[in-house]
Amino acid sequence: MQKLFLSSMAMLLLVIISCKKNNETGAIPQMFSVYLTDNPANLEQVNIDIHSVEVKVDESGGGDEQQIAQHDHHRSNDSLGAPGGTLWHGGIPVGNGNEFGKWVSLDFAPGIYDILKLRNGIDMLLGSVQITGVVRKIRIALGSNNHVVKNGIQLPLQLADDSLNHHIYIDVLKESRIKNNDGSAAVYLDFDLGRSIYEQRDGYVLNPYLRTLPADRSLELEGYAFPAAASLIVSVYNDTDTATALPDGRGYFKIRGLELGRYSIKYGAGNSAYRDTTTIFNITKNKVTLPAMNLKKY
Repeated sequence: MQKLFLSSMAMLLLVIISCKKNNETGAIPQMFSVYLTDNPANLEQVNIDIHSVEVKVDESGGGDEQQIAQHDHHRSNDSLGAPGGTLWHGGIPVGNGNEFGKWVSLDFAPGIYDILKLRNGIDMLLGSVQITGVVRKIRIALGSNNHVVKNGIQLPLQLADDSLNHHIYIDVLKESRIKNNDGSAAVYLDFDLGRSIYEQRDGYVLNPYLRTLPADRSLELEGYAFPAAASLIVSVYNDTDTATALPDGRGYFKIRGLELGRYSIKYGAGNSAYRDTTTIFNITKNKVTLPAMNLKKY
């Protein structure tokens, strides 16, 4: 069984695979599930219109994963659509597969999802499907009914022109596949809203940025940032990794999926009356609680 989960604070996608032996063929049918988690922007709601979720399944399961990811171009064989009739909302059909695998639709409930409800470690199951083989990619189809809420006002969220026909593609490598004791496996996707949404003169634009989280998700960075009036966003970054978090009403935030190392931690104020603050922190263990941060006014 493979499952796909959605979470917020950096969108977290969890794919779970549970396996059973097929006595006739020796193949292993797997249940694949996807979970989503999100990385927040400085908004009250981020409502994303999700039409479908698919996984690209390679029944051979062989080959160099890095080379396959490089050579399997997202636009290849872009003509038939996966079983289940996945189409972009504008009517442009998408491919059902190529020599690297075939697209399979998850049992997914289309709808509008407020990604900000998933912040600080909360995940959501998107859907599941029975497969035989290795999942190489995930494809998420977006609709046009996307919007944000800021200061109680609903505003349109336009998809960027370069969003691959309103589909999001994510490579899935072995480093991100979680193997459970019951024979299932999982993958988490991080949807970083802080890097996916930007404001222009005519409104907000969505250019989705997603990544898989490492299978060892034991590293957690948490803390408190104040005051709420500063409209804080916490960014943790170094030369190889970046993650963001939006403190909740208590000022609490949590970030998962980082590697051990030295990071800059920026407490950014959405309210221009407050001063941004950046500190340096060495993460040397898997569970880290940062000192509380209080931003000062200018």
